Amino acid sequence: MNNQDTPLVSVIVPSYNYEKYIEAALKSIYEQTYDQLELVVIDDNSKDNSCHIINELISSEAFLERFNNRITFISHDQNQGAHNSINEGIRVSQGEYVTILNADDLFESNRITQLIKHLFGSDSEFVFSRIKVIDGEGNDISTVSDQAISFINTQNSIKNFPSVGWSLIPHNTAISTGNILFSRDIFDKLNGFRNLKYCHDWDFALRCLLLSEPLFVETTYYYYRLHGNNTFLTLNDVVDKEVKTVLGSYFKSCRKNNVLNKLAPSPQNWPVQFFEILKNSSIINFWYYSRTIANSFLQFKQNRMDYKDIKKNIK
Repeated sequence: MNNQDTPLVSVIVPSYNYEKYIEAALKSIYEQTYDQLELVVIDDNSKDNSCHIINELISSEAFLERFNNRITFISHDQNQGAHNSINEGIRVSQGEYVTILNADDLFESNRITQLIKHLFGSDSEFVFSRIKVIDGEGNDISTVSDQAISFINTQNSIKNFPSVGWSLIPHNTAISTGNILFSRDIFDKLNGFRNLKYCHDWDFALRCLLLSEPLFVETTYYYYRLHGNNTFLTLNDVVDKEVKTVLGSYFKSCRKNNVLNKLAPSPQNWPVQFFEILKNSSIINFWYYSRTIANSFLQFKQNRMDYKDIKKNIK
């Protein structure tokens, strides 16, 4: 790629109590083959040694030179949640494109180069890649852990759908917040990530889908770490409600024909396939749910929480 093809990419790292992994995460950004990077780290009131490790690394001469002094570190004095940390990090950043690296995960060294290369050859505004699943020590467990195999099978299912976007309806085939690179423009249009504990990544991907068809890239990896303390393992009590919120919101937009992406799964874009695909899965229940008063009330409550977050972050 020439200089015109290398826009500034902001990498946002939300961090919370991952002192064991944060150094490796930051070094995987440092080692990217893509030159034009900005680094923004948001520590959400960690109780361990994370902040000390972060400060040591980002203040080093090597890091300052590699990122051309484009490094920001914000440390919260109260825990604000992952979605707020991500939104804050993106809003203080300057890049034309944005990606996230969770503090316990890793980037393959060619990752951003490959994702930007594919975006520049398309009309898409967001992209995600294959994942590999690693354990707490960095070993590839993609084929030996039941949870890891489930994630890999979820991504393998993409080829069974008529489009990449379609694969995002029954599952979050991007798997993680950190596996999405997107334009600042689409982030601004969506007002960022919503106030969800578990499904904020899937929700963001589906709202992106209403505006732009995603790309799926198989020439680089996002290394997703399973270590027993992953956030999703502790949030089973909120999952059902959030799935209703996310799919109820997406299908409500379809019913209102608020769909700009001509490939997005909707009755307007796929008049035959839409109901054929949905009726063969439990997802059809969420389509029916989306037209109920219960869904309207759920979306109202969610929108009110999101509005409060936006007002708080603007101040």
